[in-house]
Amino acid sequence: MSKIERIKADKDGLDVYPDLMRAAREGWEALSDDDVARLKWYGLYPHNTKDGNFMLRVKVVQGVLTGDQAETMAGIAADYGRGIIDCTTRQCFQIHWIRVENIPDIYGRLDEVGLTVTGACGDIPRNVVGCTLAGIGHDQVVDGQATSQALHDFFLGKKLYSNLPRKFKISVTGCAEDCARGLINDLALSGAVAEDGTAGFNMRVGGGLSSAPRFARWIDVFVTPEEAPEVAAEIVSIFRDSEELRSKRGRARIKFLIDSMGPEGFREELERRVGRPLHRGVKTHGGLNGDDHIGVTPQHDGLHSSVGFCVPVGRLRAEQLSEFVNLARKHGSADGELRLTHQQNVLIPFVKNENVDALLNEPLSQDLSPAPPVFMRSVQSCTGKEFCGLAKVYTKSRAVEIARFLDAHVLPNGHGEDLRVHFAGCSSSCAQQQIGDIGIEGVLKKVDGKFVEAMDIRIGGRLGDNARFGDVVVKKIPHWDLNETLLNIFTLYEQHHQPEETFRDFAARTEPTWWSERLELVEA
Repeated sequence: MSKIERIKADKDGLDVYPDLMRAAREGWEALSDDDVARLKWYGLYPHNTKDGNFMLRVKVVQGVLTGDQAETMAGIAADYGRGIIDCTTRQCFQIHWIRVENIPDIYGRLDEVGLTVTGACGDIPRNVVGCTLAGIGHDQVVDGQATSQALHDFFLGKKLYSNLPRKFKISVTGCAEDCARGLINDLALSGAVAEDGTAGFNMRVGGGLSSAPRFARWIDVFVTPEEAPEVAAEIVSIFRDSEELRSKRGRARIKFLIDSMGPEGFREELERRVGRPLHRGVKTHGGLNGDDHIGVTPQHDGLHSSVGFCVPVGRLRAEQLSEFVNLARKHGSADGELRLTHQQNVLIPFVKNENVDALLNEPLSQDLSPAPPVFMRSVQSCTGKEFCGLAKVYTKSRAVEIARFLDAHVLPNGHGEDLRVHFAGCSSSCAQQQIGDIGIEGVLKKVDGKFVEAMDIRIGGRLGDNARFGDVVVKKIPHWDLNETLLNIFTLYEQHHQPEETFRDFAARTEPTWWSERLELVEA
């Protein structure tokens, strides 16, 4: 039995709450090492310094926040997180520098506005993600937001699902194009309409990244919104009950179970557990890529627009988040609704069309522009070595530096508005580097007898109908050569792409060895 499996067998992660409250009174040192590990079930990760500072993650279902909820998060960041709050790739918030003695006040504030940390981390169903513009920006075929909330409510706090082999991630979108990155989730529900006119969801299972990436597999199952929680629960139960997965933590995700059972075998077991045949999947023709929702997007009612703001690497100051709420109440909905995106940005929905220009002229629109330059728009990153014990390199500040460098030195020339540069501090893929047009992964390299920060670079990752993971084309670039190496990549694109050919399309038809040979020559 692995260390983590022993910790979970000794005490369920959800049972650590009394110990956390005791530590809030007596100090974090009162926590055993095992209980520190269990704090993840309540959204807390220790900083890599192991000095009593923690990262707090808060669930935000599909990224939808009321103004009161956003103001509460800003207040917690201002009071306890040194005034900084991070937007994640799973439409959540994270705040650093949290001390356990402040947890009772923090959790109390969150509870008052209907936010939760339960299951934000740990081996448990995580935050349910979905389309940023659910119900307002696309011609959705089914209400994905309602199903996301139903799934969130179903799994929340249930011990039946709180001891899984590893984490379990769910994506739901009601629009057929599936802009919620479903292909890299353990369970993906995407909107579809059956032949009889019934609206519901196709299900895919077994997506995930890290060192063994997989796209979610088609299991040929269609569910109605009413069926979704029941069938999802049985999928999670199959995962939970797999002793095979618990034997090796590095291979404890449901993607490996799909590898061994096969999609058809998995469907058969799912039907056995549900106790009835399930509807066959509905063939659709939508892409599975989506966009970053930056800029002005007309809503389907014709009266309103949504305005997406670029938040470089997802890092906000508390006062900026408060100002977003002020602007949302002034120009958008009365309750100040905000939405968080998969690209770590912030969107204000329900802006009356006649108010759009006024919103774009607000000071915050100049700082966090809805019309950013290409590379500042494209970059996303994980927490990195600043706080994370797994990361090999610093990411947040470096990613901003990279974006500024490329925007200053690369002339935009058909790269594509949805170009993506993902920078991860390690192979765990919190920054999803395998699906970026450019994926940067932190590693270590020995130079003159000492280990220095270095990076592997991938090219050609993409979701969509022709989904593929990026290939590593150059390895262990010392950090001081990273900017120039990236510049060389875009110079090669400039020199060889066809007219009107985006970087993504050029990368799709270009072999990894083509890049490697030319980049190695440049590096030499």
